[in-house]
Amino acid sequence: RVQSVSKISRMADSNTLIFIPDISGFSEFVNSTEIKHSRHIISELLEIIVNSDELGMTVSEVEGDAVLFYKDEVPEVLKLIEQCKITFTNFHDHLKLYDTERICRCGACETASKLTLKFIIHAGEVEKIQIRDHQKLHGPCLIVAHRLLKNSIIENEYVLLTDSLGFDDDLIGQGTDSKISLNRGSDSYDGQPDIDYSYFSLEYHKSQMEQVSGISLPGLSNEKITIENSINAPVDLVYENFTNFEKRLQWFEELKDTILRGNSLNKKGSLHTCLVGNYTLDIESLGRIENDDRIKYGERLNKFRGLRDVISIYTFSKHGNTTKIRVDIDFKIKSFVGRIFKPMVKNMLHKQTTEALNKLKLVCEAECEE
Repeated sequence: RVQSVSKISRMADSNTLIFIPDISGFSEFVNSTEIKHSRHIISELLEIIVNSDELGMTVSEVEGDAVLFYKDEVPEVLKLIEQCKITFTNFHDHLKLYDTERICRCGACETASKLTLKFIIHAGEVEKIQIRDHQKLHGPCLIVAHRLLKNSIIENEYVLLTDSLGFDDDLIGQGTDSKISLNRGSDSYDGQPDIDYSYFSLEYHKSQMEQVSGISLPGLSNEKITIENSINAPVDLVYENFTNFEKRLQWFEELKDTILRGNSLNKKGSLHTCLVGNYTLDIESLGRIENDDRIKYGERLNKFRGLRDVISIYTFSKHGNTTKIRVDIDFKIKSFVGRIFKPMVKNMLHKQTTEALNKLKLVCEAECEE
């Protein structure tokens, strides 16, 4: 006999807040890296949206690229607007940092900064379906809110407030400290009565947000090692094969695995552990600087067998369909005695790096011929 694990609460809430922040702007991606990274970016942003709640709302569901919040008591409309601004600021602050600090140049990572956020705010009567320890909302109020995610507003980022909230438009203008120009709108779905609402663009609020400073890579000493190579492959392909940890296994034969610490994508400040031969190397990503014809990427190995602060700066220069790669390596010796072996260490690093670049060249050029 099948036992029901759910029941509908017949004590419907007569005035429940429905608050939906919705992310838009990602295109459909094809390759596995782009799909994986787009999912990760959206996951991070959804977590930021949930953590931005200051109204004590409850998360009913995470629906694709949106979060469905509800609250049994509807806050004042000015508090709702302030909550939208807080969430919106946190959302775009994260995207700005991500765009500056990211290492990857795949389609998902390249377009993440173009993601947008809108808010649908509605109120009405809902019923709650209890499924084990989770409450799912049900009722016409939810249907209206979900339909309004597809509305006739032209702007990409805005706050939509339905008339169910019972507020005075003039109150919003008088009670906010930033420029808000309220507009009226109305949409009808499936021949049902019109849904009337007010809305305002978040473009002005976005324009007032602080900019994020750029990335700078550390300078190297005059004793640095320099190795160069030329690869008959586009710079995008060479850079991807170099910085993508999974692809690095294809050309770095001594590398057994690379483990990125934390549940995050590789970016400035990220730590990853490389298993090279019998050694474990803890490496920090220093960031990426890019212009029209050159990409610079840096890594730091904090310490390894008497060495410390080993900094490697990789420069990928675009020359048509050919990429010139230059590696500059600088390091320090921990002890006075160890400095005696500095020339031997330099020779070892030069040999290992040269061999690795030659293998990278073979992999990239073979991929171009496929």
